[in-house]
Amino acid sequence: MSRACCLSQLLQIPSTKILLNTSKFSEGLYVKAGATKYPNLCFYRNVQTVTYAIVDGSYVPTTTQTHQPDKTKENESTKLESVGAFQKLPMVMPSVDILYSALRKAKRVPPTKGIANIAKRERNRGAKQLDALMKVSPYSQVFQELAVPLREYMENFPKKKYLHPYERSLIELTLGDGNYEEVLRKVDALRKKVVGVGKECASLCAKSSTKRDAGERLNEGLEKLEEVFKCEGKAVDDLLNIAKTLRAMPVVDLETPTLCLVGAPNVGKSSLVRVLSTGKPEVCNYPFTTRGILMGHIALNFQHFQVTDTPGLLKRCDEDRNNLEKLTLAVLSHLPTAILYVHDLTGECGTSPSDQFVIYKEIKQRFSNHLWLDVVSKCDILQEAPVIFIMEDSDTDNPELERYRKKGPEGAILVSVKDGKGLDELKVQVHELLVTQMDRIRSSKIDEDDPELVT
Repeated sequence: MSRACCLSQLLQIPSTKILLNTSKFSEGLYVKAGATKYPNLCFYRNVQTVTYAIVDGSYVPTTTQTHQPDKTKENESTKLESVGAFQKLPMVMPSVDILYSALRKAKRVPPTKGIANIAKRERNRGAKQLDALMKVSPYSQVFQELAVPLREYMENFPKKKYLHPYERSLIELTLGDGNYEEVLRKVDALRKKVVGVGKECASLCAKSSTKRDAGERLNEGLEKLEEVFKCEGKAVDDLLNIAKTLRAMPVVDLETPTLCLVGAPNVGKSSLVRVLSTGKPEVCNYPFTTRGILMGHIALNFQHFQVTDTPGLLKRCDEDRNNLEKLTLAVLSHLPTAILYVHDLTGECGTSPSDQFVIYKEIKQRFSNHLWLDVVSKCDILQEAPVIFIMEDSDTDNPELERYRKKGPEGAILVSVKDGKGLDELKVQVHELLVTQMDRIRSSKIDEDDPELVT
């Protein structure tokens, strides 16, 4: 019989019979009805996942496979966190609580019912108690373990590389570079050690020949696990402190317009935050009163805005800046903020007007894409004559610096928190600035959603 005839007969057979019966197309045989031989299960899997073409009367797999979507990038994108990851951190128990809670509950684990031999029953009980400290087994579903909480901490604390750049900077500058990853590494090492010691002791307990041996092995295993946890449990306490510190960080909404107050130390930024928003930062007459990022909120005409108070900046290069100054630069670099730059020309802040001028020019040039508003504070005690520090050169040929010493930058608003001068004008200007910032955020969001949209 020719191969063409075989194929014509094959086309008349229902597809269900083809799948349920054998065939040898390469030998020119057609499928026989009522055949009892069935193909392997893997054959069905091949049919579902591989495409075939008929070549010379035989099925040959084609090179074109069914396209499987690459989920690697999707998984990576889903791992990326937006701002607010610190508020999702799990509650970490102190190491002492984890240890003694697990030991107490593990000792309540009974042996498997139905074991008549006392030695076997005691071996079973000891193995199950040690097992309850390490993992969730079919016999210890209700008991607190040692390894399970540690594993949950490792799973729920985000990796730094998946955090928003702003929060990544907060971790580095607040906790120290590398400390976050080091603590997580120690917690994972503790988990692995607890699991290893527990499995070893459970195996020895299960091999005991008498009830007394089983009890001794059990006590030895519990003591060994307790010793391991006490020696290396400090990593859990360090993780607890890290969680407390990170959860206390202010939450910034990227879709809400944010006003960031910037300037040299002790120029009056915190006082203006108190006037403009609900924020209540500490106000003292010494530099670096603000030792972190402090948040406040503004509600105007049913619109809500954010205000951040930042540590002061000094006249020096980035390599010499302290972590407080780097926090300020991180806010400006990674958050869509409008800048309210505060100047103090009275000489009370500890930074000369000339140095403030240098800092101001550097920051404005670096963050020129931000919306900007200048304010000269403490104008109630600002004299008409410029304040000249001993170390300053009063005979300068820079007319812009001369003007800055007298009235600040061009277009700056003169305000005084003490007598209220200029505050009403400042509030109006701030509101207009934040409304403009809101329009920027909305337009950038539209561009992200539809990059081909032409406005």
